Amino acid sequence: MQKLMKRSTWYVHLKKHHPEFVKMKCRTDVCAFCHKYDKVFLPSLRILVGQSESRVQALQPDYFDACQQQWDKMKLAGKTDPDDKLSLQYVRAAIKYMERMLAARAATILPDHAGALEHRGALHAEEASAIADLNKARSTLEVCEHHFSGVQRQSGFREGMIDKLDVSHVDIQLDFMENMSTPLGPEESQEWFWATARESITTLGFYAHYWKDGKEVHHYYHYISKIMNHDSAFSITAFNDLLGRLGLTSSHKVLHVWADCGPHFRSYEFVWNLVEVCRSRFPQVYLHFYLEHHGKGRNDGQFGLQRNWVVDYAREHVISTLENMTDALRCGAAETMRLDPPPAGPSYSIVPFQPAKPQVIKKLNNSRTKLMIEYTYCIRFDRHRNPQFGIEIKDFVYSDRIVDERNGVPIGDVVCEDIKPKEADWRLSYRKTTPEKEPLNVQLLQRRLAHQAHAKLVKVVSRCSPAVVLIAREEKRAAKRKAKFQRTQAVLAIDLEETDSGSSSDESAIE
Repeated sequence: MQKLMKRSTWYVHLKKHHPEFVKMKCRTDVCAFCHKYDKVFLPSLRILVGQSESRVQALQPDYFDACQQQWDKMKLAGKTDPDDKLSLQYVRAAIKYMERMLAARAATILPDHAGALEHRGALHAEEASAIADLNKARSTLEVCEHHFSGVQRQSGFREGMIDKLDVSHVDIQLDFMENMSTPLGPEESQEWFWATARESITTLGFYAHYWKDGKEVHHYYHYISKIMNHDSAFSITAFNDLLGRLGLTSSHKVLHVWADCGPHFRSYEFVWNLVEVCRSRFPQVYLHFYLEHHGKGRNDGQFGLQRNWVVDYAREHVISTLENMTDALRCGAAETMRLDPPPAGPSYSIVPFQPAKPQVIKKLNNSRTKLMIEYTYCIRFDRHRNPQFGIEIKDFVYSDRIVDERNGVPIGDVVCEDIKPKEADWRLSYRKTTPEKEPLNVQLLQRRLAHQAHAKLVKVVSRCSPAVVLIAREEKRAAKRKAKFQRTQAVLAIDLEETDSGSSSDESAIE
């Protein structure tokens, strides 16, 4: 290989000759809203609630006694939010209680003693100030609660669908993996690094779940490529290629597609491709999105396995080309399937993918529709029995609303628009400040709530799940881990028996 500078020398060179270069910082993949809610908003809310109560209690020490007694009773009965006094439930109750106390005092006769008027005026002022402060906090809590509710609704519907997938349904989830760079090998030589010495390989992962020949299929596909465009055009091309590999039949009537809210999936180009899929393959298609920054799913476990496969293979082999990467992943996939054989365990396929750049990209012309894709998490495509009526698209906002046909809102005319593909739009992101110092973007959450208010649940959802739910979730995970462990132990026991029998045969031959 070409001999190049090592990493430390490369950074010194950049610092000296390219001062505009900014080294990318480590970025934690967490939800910005949930993170800032926990680290920024809740500490300030704790101080606000404490100060509001203490100011009023300084004038009337027993002011909140009745409220606290009622809250304690509800807490013992398990009817309070897990966040306790930092919850929307408590803030609403405190505001309502103070408004009642304020109204009741205004209707009573002023006591006839010195300073009573000044005391009542001061108490009224502190009550009004506390109510105003808590109302501001309540508005923030309401938009954050709407976000938490959406997370639970989408994720809960997804897991329920996986557990009870209908035989006529096909479930596909897709996501991009963080790019992997080559070369890799038993030892990282100085001659490999850095600058132009390294090449990146992208992975688009698919999780396909469906029934075939009376058996439930769980199949992971790793589409690896040197094409770095994480865009809709690449996603669409790979998605259409995947549909041709699944071996589906006419008995598969409904397609569910799950993705995160990345712009490569949540786009009008991807929507139009599903219009074409609905027209040619499936009478009914659903496009589901996880909530923003909550797109973790089966693909992330798939990518974790891929990293382990590469690390294991690189201990003894050099990975410097796409072909080497393909061999590494296929070797790891074969060993994984040997230890946890299908159909009880999942299947894995490695697909080297180098599609030609499309000349034209088709997208949904949104100017003639009511669809605002940035504010929806569930869209349904229906094929009319009469071909001349084409495809009807309905916006359900949330996936759990598809059980009632009346919840779907037709978007209007479904018209295609042709556009030319753009060159790669490189987007590098890094943090210049610590996330705890950045304010919670309440305005964005308020816009989402305004557009999705008609689909909001009446029930208030808390940030933390109840203990019963957490226990049930952990028991389910433990049962899956135990079943997988037992399958692996059975395979290893068979290998051990074959080894022992082989040793006995060799000894007999020697004798």
